[in-house]
Amino acid sequence: MMSESGGSTLEAYRARAESWKLPIGSALDRVLAGGVESGTITQIYGPPGVGKTNLCLLYTVSAVRHGKRAVFIDTEGGYSLERLMQIAGEDYERVLEMAYFYEASTFEEQCFIVENIEHVLREDFGLVVLDSAVSLYRLDRDDESVSELNRALSRQMAKLMAVARRFNLPVIITNQVYSAMNGSGAEPIAGDVLKYWSKAILEIKRRGEVRELVLRRHRSLPEGLSARFVITERGIADA
Repeated sequence: MMSESGGSTLEAYRARAESWKLPIGSALDRVLAGGVESGTITQIYGPPGVGKTNLCLLYTVSAVRHGKRAVFIDTEGGYSLERLMQIAGEDYERVLEMAYFYEASTFEEQCFIVENIEHVLREDFGLVVLDSAVSLYRLDRDDESVSELNRALSRQMAKLMAVARRFNLPVIITNQVYSAMNGSGAEPIAGDVLKYWSKAILEIKRRGEVRELVLRRHRSLPEGLSARFVITERGIADA
């Protein structure tokens, strides 16, 4: 704003709305002190088949059950109407009506969807999911393209953070892992880029049929909090 003397003055930032948390009704909510938080990005990473997409579908159904619309961006072909039907149960038709599902088959398509997502969002939206942020990125990445792809991925994260704040909703991204050369175990792909934008980071590990969700980073909660679960026909159950 301008002062009477013609100079500029700073106006303090004020949040548009109180942050809120989206739960899924399991022990996993306790790890995040109530659920995934609005206004920020939560990253979930782990190996294939560990349950990342299941959690994304559970959060999508939960958003609808809380009266919110949702956007689900699938880049792996992991989204399944049959699995959604199992998880949503009697709310299946309502979820199909209130959730928008998009599928990207190239990294360029993923960029287009994310960069234009704000054109479909309104105040009644309560969740955006990107599952996964890196599967198509990995296909295009090589020594010559890595810098350009990292910049494009960072722009996507900046856009998702912007809509998370503007619409006061949680954004969930999933990430894959690779075996680190130094023997330190599985590490998330595009770690530096996604870590910068993710204010909460969760790792899923698997021991037989039991999965363990571990909090690796959070701006207000202690690292290392964990909960165990198993995947069931209707979603997940505490283990």
